[in-house]
Amino acid sequence: MKTEEQSTRKYWIIAAASVLVIVGAFAVYQWWYLPSRVVESEGSTLQTAVARRGDIVLYAAGAGELIPSAEVEVSFDISDNVQEELVELLVEVGDVVEQGDILARLDDSDRQEKLLLAQRQLRELTSPSAIAELEIELAKTKIDLQDEINDLVRLISLYVYNAEKNVDAYSVEVSQAQAAYDEDPSEENQQLLTEAQQNLRSAESNLAAQRNYYEQVYLPEYFTRSYRDKNGDKVYYIDPPDEAEIDSIRAKIDLAEATIVELQVLLDAAKSGNDLPEQATGSQVSAIRQARQAVEDALEDLEATNLIAPITGTITKINVDVSEKVGNDVVMVISDLTPPTLDAYFDESDWKNVQEGFPVEVIFDALPDNVYEGQVVHVDPGLVKQNNSSVVYALVELDISVTGWGDLPVGSAAGVDVIGGRAKNAILVPIEALREISDGEYAVFVMEGGEPHMKLVEVGLKDFIYAEILSGLRQGDVLTTGQVETAQ
Repeated sequence: MKTEEQSTRKYWIIAAASVLVIVGAFAVYQWWYLPSRVVESEGSTLQTAVARRGDIVLYAAGAGELIPSAEVEVSFDISDNVQEELVELLVEVGDVVEQGDILARLDDSDRQEKLLLAQRQLRELTSPSAIAELEIELAKTKIDLQDEINDLVRLISLYVYNAEKNVDAYSVEVSQAQAAYDEDPSEENQQLLTEAQQNLRSAESNLAAQRNYYEQVYLPEYFTRSYRDKNGDKVYYIDPPDEAEIDSIRAKIDLAEATIVELQVLLDAAKSGNDLPEQATGSQVSAIRQARQAVEDALEDLEATNLIAPITGTITKINVDVSEKVGNDVVMVISDLTPPTLDAYFDESDWKNVQEGFPVEVIFDALPDNVYEGQVVHVDPGLVKQNNSSVVYALVELDISVTGWGDLPVGSAAGVDVIGGRAKNAILVPIEALREISDGEYAVFVMEGGEPHMKLVEVGLKDFIYAEILSGLRQGDVLTTGQVETAQ
C-alpha cells in the first residue's frame, strides 16, 4: 500500500517534470525562431521559418518507484492452532535465495520419533523373518487348496470339476470381449466376441453332458450304498453328496485361492519394495499398505519442519526470531526483483503517449548518471487519483541485459520517460506552419518568388512545438508561420 508521503513525492516529481518539459519547449521555440525572418508580401508582414533537419522525440515524463515483479508470503505447512519452536533462521533480509533453498527450521524431535516408529513397524512386516513366514504360509495354503480340490473332485467327479472350470474361464473371456466391443465396435472385436460366446456355449453344453454322466454313471458307481432289510435281503440305494458339504468345500477353495493371491502380492512387495497393486485386498495387504502410508506421512511431517523457498528472489521481510513459537502465520516475504519493475505515474494529458509496448528510459534518483531502458507492460484502463489529481498509472519493466543492474532497493524513486515516437534527421517545421485543410490532411505555405504558395504535406510525428514532414517539403524551404501585421 502506498503511503501519503510516497503519493506526495510522486505528485511533485510529475509536476517538476512537466515544468522541465515547458522550459525545454520554450528553448526549442527560440531555436526555431532565431533563423526566422519577416517577409513583406502585398501589404502584410509574414513571419517565416526554414524547414531544416533534426531529431524529434515524443515522450511522456513521469515518476516511478521500484517494486517487486512478484511477491510471495512464506509460512510453515503445519496445522492450525499448532505452535512449534523455530530453531534455525538461515537467511537475513536482503539475501538472494534460489527456489528450493531451506530458509528456516522448526524443532523436529517429535517428528523424528514418529518416523522411526513408522519405519520400524514397516520393517517388521517386511523383514527376512516376516518373508519366511509368508513363504511358509503360502506353501501351506497351496497344500490346503489342493486337499479341498481333491475333496470336491471326489464329490462331483473330475469331469464335472474340469467342465465347471472351463465354463468359468470362458465366461471371463466373454466379459472381456464384450467390454472391448462396447469400447470399439470394430469387425475384429465383433469376431472375437462371437468366438468367445461360441466357446462358452460349447463349454456349457459339455458341462451339461458331464452332469448327466455324473447322475447316470458316477453317482451309481461311487455313491451306491446298501443295507439289509428285515428279511435279511441286501438293498442297494444311491446316497448322493450333501449339497451343503459341496458348497462348504467350494467356499474353502475360493478363500484359499484369494489367500494365495494375497500372500503372493505380499511376498513380491516385501522382497522388491514395489508398490502394492490397488486391487490387492486382505488384512495383511492392508497392514503393509497402512505401514507404508504411515512412513510417507511421517516423512511429509518431517519435511514440513523445513521452510522452503517457493521462488527465486530476495528476502524483503522476516517476521520471526529464533526460539519463538511459530504457527502457520507468515514467516517471511520473498520478492522477485527480476526483471526490475516500476510503478509509474504520468499526467493525464499524456494518456495517448503511454501505451503498452512503448519503450521507456528510466533514471533513478540514486544513480543519476545511469539510463535504463525498458518498456510499458501494462496501463490501467482508467485514471488513478493522486493528491486530488487524475494521473495515468503504468507498469514498467526494465531490460538490464546490456546495462547491468545496480541492485537498488525496493522503493527507489526514478524519473520515467515513455517514448511515444522518435525520428532522427527528419525534416522539421514549426507547428504554426501547418494548416489542417481536412481531417488528417495538412498543407503549408512555401515562399516562392516572394509569394506564399500552398503545398500539401504528409505529417509524421508532431508535438505542440514542431512537426515531422514525411513528404512535400525539402530541407531549406522557407514557409510562413503566420501573419505578423497588416500594412496600412
